[in-house]
Amino acid sequence: MIKSVEITLSKLRIFMFCVNVCACLFVMGIIHVTSNTICANFQATAFLSSVERIPVNPHASFFWTFFLCFLFFISYTVRHFFFKSNQRMLYATLFADFIINILVLFFTNFNYEGLTLLLLANVMYYVAGARKFPAMILGIFVYMALSYDMINVWYPLYSVRSYIAYYPRQYQHVLLFVFYAFSALNLICFTLFCMMIINDQKYTINEINSLNRKLEKANIELKEYADIKEKMGETKERNRLAMEIHDTIGHSLTGISVGVDTCLAIMDSNPKAAKSQLEVISGVAKNGIADIRRSVRKLQSDVSSTQSLEQNIMDMLEKTQKATGIKIFFDNSVVLKFESDEENAIFRVIQESVTNAIRHGKASEIRIKTFMELENLIIVIQDNGQGCKEFVSGFGTTHMKERLSMLKGTITFETEKDKGFTVKALIPLRKE
Repeated sequence: MIKSVEITLSKLRIFMFCVNVCACLFVMGIIHVTSNTICANFQATAFLSSVERIPVNPHASFFWTFFLCFLFFISYTVRHFFFKSNQRMLYATLFADFIINILVLFFTNFNYEGLTLLLLANVMYYVAGARKFPAMILGIFVYMALSYDMINVWYPLYSVRSYIAYYPRQYQHVLLFVFYAFSALNLICFTLFCMMIINDQKYTINEINSLNRKLEKANIELKEYADIKEKMGETKERNRLAMEIHDTIGHSLTGISVGVDTCLAIMDSNPKAAKSQLEVISGVAKNGIADIRRSVRKLQSDVSSTQSLEQNIMDMLEKTQKATGIKIFFDNSVVLKFESDEENAIFRVIQESVTNAIRHGKASEIRIKTFMELENLIIVIQDNGQGCKEFVSGFGTTHMKERLSMLKGTITFETEKDKGFTVKALIPLRKE
């Protein structure tokens, strides 16, 4: 509920309370004063002959009406200032209002039922959710059932109009005007209250509709985003598959290519050595095929889960040496046991760097060194190949960068014409 509307509704209810208290005390005041005047002037016999019923004790009725109005005020104060956010106590005070209202109607002999409208206004203001509508229906039913004319059909009641008729005509007009003015003013306040509640509900419904439209728009945007993300995921998987195939088949074919060239060179002069070399090349080819199948089927890491990372690296380097005849030195001072994605990245960096040194650098010697620096793993791969004047990143080096960027790592390439090529990778390892 908007703050300004809430303040206005609160003021309206306070004003209605004042009007109703004044109306109840006005009614009982007329009966009390008129009864005293009749008794003082010894006109009881004449008055009794003109009315059907009179109150049993008008003085006590006036006192109890005043006391009950005071209790109504206490109930309102307690609810508004102390238990506004406590739903259980809020309903308890509303029920107390209902009992007080019944008692006021009883002591005023149902001559003024405007207090029931105030009770209904409180119900509309405080009761929220699904309970509001049944509570309003019950309040309207109570208001209709407890009206003076409805009760008077079944049980004769005394009327304040009989006491007003005791006075001279000019006074009667004034007293009746005040009595009807209280009723009309209370009804006008209740009508305004209902209109403000309806407008506030209409504003709330419009706000909800507006939020629903925004939510629908957001859902459409989220769906579009999900589609884009799905496509990006497919692209990422394709790239990963391409990277895996490049790393496995590229490394295997490089070893096979260099090995075949060696076989061709020694075939005539040393057939036995050439045959032995071909057997090594055959093993490399079979391993490459197995790696490709594994990558395509499951997109798993090429690092075997049954062996340590160091053993996998040593096996890969040993096969490469046998297939190509190139000298490879591996200097490791670290226990190579990390998370699977870290181990895969380390393996791939070394594998791709060795492949590039053989394929592009035409190197005859490769040195690999791994060591810790602070909490970072450093990998340095250096070859004695032909290097290049200007380095241009290719498919393999690009994917090395991508692998390490996922681990928040970095990789640098240093080369100089005829002075070899150096790869330096830095991987910040995760803490336990």
